[in-house]
Amino acid sequence: MRNTFSTLVIGSILLAGAPAAAQWASHPDQGVPRDPDGSVDIDAPAPRTEWGTPDFTGIWEILPGAIGGGTEAREPGEPQLPEQDPGDPPYATFFDIGEYIEGGAPFQDWARELRAERMERNQQDNPDAHCLPMGHMQFHLHPQPREIVQTEDVLLILYEGNAGVRQIYLDGRRSPDNDPLAWWYGYSWGRWERDELVVTTTQMKDTWLDVFGSPFTVDGTIIERFRRPSFGRMEIDVTIDDPTAYTEPFTVRVEHTILVDTSLIEFICIENEQSSEYYD
Repeated sequence: MRNTFSTLVIGSILLAGAPAAAQWASHPDQGVPRDPDGSVDIDAPAPRTEWGTPDFTGIWEILPGAIGGGTEAREPGEPQLPEQDPGDPPYATFFDIGEYIEGGAPFQDWARELRAERMERNQQDNPDAHCLPMGHMQFHLHPQPREIVQTEDVLLILYEGNAGVRQIYLDGRRSPDNDPLAWWYGYSWGRWERDELVVTTTQMKDTWLDVFGSPFTVDGTIIERFRRPSFGRMEIDVTIDDPTAYTEPFTVRVEHTILVDTSLIEFICIENEQSSEYYD
């Protein structure tokens, strides 16, 4: 039987939806705003750090419906992304960063052809298929959760998927200009624009922006704008500026909701990995 990477991704999504209590003991979080019935008040004010900025600390998961894969593939009753206000960037989805962009992502011809080739090969060359780091967009949209740990000088993102760790420096440094080696996560630094954290990432390895294989090259820059409009919501507007792969910069939105009373679980992709032998 043909076992493709897309099938494996769907399997990982289903596994990621398993109750956390089956994997890890529940531990009630302190300081969580709750309604009288004990549920989380997601519309409560967002917390702030002792140094005055919004605090993104917490465990987050993507909105239902952000997996995507083509609107024609959605089943009746499948979760949909919420309607957006006019002028908001279109949503990105895990399978296709350009699913909600009119006409799709603005590929250069070679990039469009490469994506088609990757899809023809059932995405078996996706870094995720080989237990390698997935790149920012696949990590942002992955069904497994991520935890943010924020200090005054650095923001850490711990991804349950593939045990990824990303560092965003807030201590005033900028992108290196001494011909640095490219990294899987690139070099990320942030600055505050009032209550918005603006993060610039450069020197990323060539990678995939989504499961379908939209390319991103080492020449590109990613700008992320993080906002926490309420206790339970986080918005990230992501601008992809890669003139090697795209005819113009484009911006998409990722939204997450808070997870409480739980913890990340250990996920070691390479442990007992037996799927790649079936790729063809």
